[in-house]
Order: sequence, then C-alpha cells, then structure tokens
Amino acid sequence: MQLCENKTYKIFIVLFLILLLFLLKHWQEDTRAIISPLFPFPSPESSVIQNPPDSRKYVSSILAANSRLGNHLFELSSLYGISKKLNRTPTFFIQDSYHDQMIQDTDFLIPGLLDKFVVVNGTAPSTVTQIEFGMKCCIFEEPDRLKNITDQYLHLGGHHYHSWKYFPRLRSKLINFLKLPTTNFPDLPKSEPGNYISCIHIRRTDFNGTGFHMAGNDFILNSIKYVEREEKGRIADLNVTTVFFGDDLEFMEALVNETRRWEDENLRTVSFISKNTPPDDILYARYHCDAVLITSPHSTFGWWMGFLSKGNMVYYNDIKFTDDQSMVSGNFEPDDYFPPHWKPIRYGDVNNLTVVESLK
Repeated sequence: MQLCENKTYKIFIVLFLILLLFLLKHWQEDTRAIISPLFPFPSPESSVIQNPPDSRKYVSSILAANSRLGNHLFELSSLYGISKKLNRTPTFFIQDSYHDQMIQDTDFLIPGLLDKFVVVNGTAPSTVTQIEFGMKCCIFEEPDRLKNITDQYLHLGGHHYHSWKYFPRLRSKLINFLKLPTTNFPDLPKSEPGNYISCIHIRRTDFNGTGFHMAGNDFILNSIKYVEREEKGRIADLNVTTVFFGDDLEFMEALVNETRRWEDENLRTVSFISKNTPPDDILYARYHCDAVLITSPHSTFGWWMGFLSKGNMVYYNDIKFTDDQSMVSGNFEPDDYFPPHWKPIRYGDVNNLTVVESLK
C-alpha cells in the first residue's frame, strides 16, 4: 500500500513539473508578442538605437499629417504597398497632435490598414538616415531602387505619394480593410437592380486660389449627361439616380435645380445631395456608387471615392485640358495618378461645350 502511494506521488510531481514548464514557455512567448513592437525604437530622448528582439526591417516616412482624409489614405496605402515590395514592416510615428489626429481619422474609416502598421508613440530616432524618395507628390518613383538598402530602419523623406502604382494590386484588400457602415444611409438612394447610382464629386471651397482646377457648373452638368448616356449605352434599361458629394452645398443645390429643368426626358434625373461625414461618403461609395464622376481632377477625396466604389467605373475631368497649376510646375504625372481604366473627359474644343472622352 505504501509503495503504491509513493508511485502515485511521484507521477503527480512529474505531471506538475511538465505543466509548470508548459505554462512558463507560453508566458515567455506571450510576453515577447506584447513587447516586441515597442522595442525596435527608442524613446525620443535616446540617441542610440537598441538592438531589436527580432530581425524585422522597418519602413516609415515623413507624412503630411496636417492634411485631410484623402491624403492620409494615399500616404498609408502607398507606404503599405512599398513595405510589401521591400519586405519591410510599415511603421507610423505619432510625433505630434497632427499625427495623432491622422491615425484616429484613418483608423475610424479603414482599421484593417492601420492593423498592418507598427505604431510608435514618439518621433523617428535622429540616428535613422532619411532617404530622399517620393519627393514630388504626384510622380511615381520605383521602390525597387530601395531594395539595396540593408539598414534595419528605412525612413523616407517624401510625402503624399499620390500614385496608384504604389499599390497596384491591393484594391480588393484595401476595400476589405474598410470598416462596416454603422448606418444604412436612410437619406440616400441605394444601388440595386433597376436603380443605378451615379455619384458626382465636387470640390471647390478650399481649392479657391490654390491653383488647383475647380470645374464650373456648365462642365459638371454636361459631364453628368455624358456619363448617363455612356452608362445607358453600356447597360440596357438603366434607371439612373444622381447623388452629389462635395463641400459647397449652395453650389450643389443650384446644380440639382438645373437637372430638374432638363428638357430631354431620357436624361431627366432624380438627384440627391449627401450631407454625411467624409468617412460615410467613402463607405456609401463602396456599397452604392455604380459610377463616379470626379469634377476636380486634383481632389484626393474624389479619387478615393472612385477607387473604392462599388462599380469601379470612374470618369474624371482630364487635368491636361484644365488650368491646374500642378501640370505647369512639373509635380504631376497624370498616368501615375489616374488608373489606366478610368475615363478622362473634356470639352470638345474651346468653342464647343459638348463633353467627349479624351484620347490617352
């Protein structure tokens, strides 16, 4: 009897030790998982980069954090695309209140994208060498030239990164990164069989005096007619409803009144004006915009409405035929900015207000 009890006791001790070792191992792994994103970068006061607990390589950038949502989406999507090409981890430094607001605004719309970043509450270490890359906002620069840089920390000196070429095959993934809407958009029409939604984006107020082109009402109205004719020619028995998005309510209300006076019954359209927040406008486009018209070609918000839209059918005011000063300054390459399947439109000629498709 005593022998049996001793044997049972020894078995119990062995099992207890095995369990203890198992728990200790997993505690160490969990601890590393929690602290590893924080260790690669020192505090802003530190002048020496500590050796990280892993062999990952990182890429970050100067960011135009005081800009708005459209620019934020370009910068973070481009940095994510660059990181994948370089096999590095994208990194975001919260160096001031603008960067803090930027990450909050972006995370509110597209949390899946921010989940791909290591977020550091501080500035980039002063000992990290800044690389000149992407110094012109709207001209693509090939990330392959950065592959020979072996430094663990790669900090890019550019910003904006206004080019689809930085994330050429990531549209579906970016769409999946978007949050689900918290509203069913009760004040706006829905895209469904028999109801085709044409979304018109207008940007005016903050473009005034900047050198960025603002489309006039004649061009916008004729463009709406052009888009509707094109889509009705492409899809039979189409009932088109128009939704306006923009920052000039009075201007959009005047456009709605004009559409109601159209004499052509085939083009007379029911029109709505969105009064939602910018994130909700993007989400509405994702689920309901069958076609998107970008009237101000340099509007990054209009660009993202089109890029993430349900129909992925985008028309845009051809910037080459406008007075937009970015073309003159040499900071804008249309083929880098506009995806190749989007359709550029313009007036037929100086004395002809008929809208036609531009030849690329």
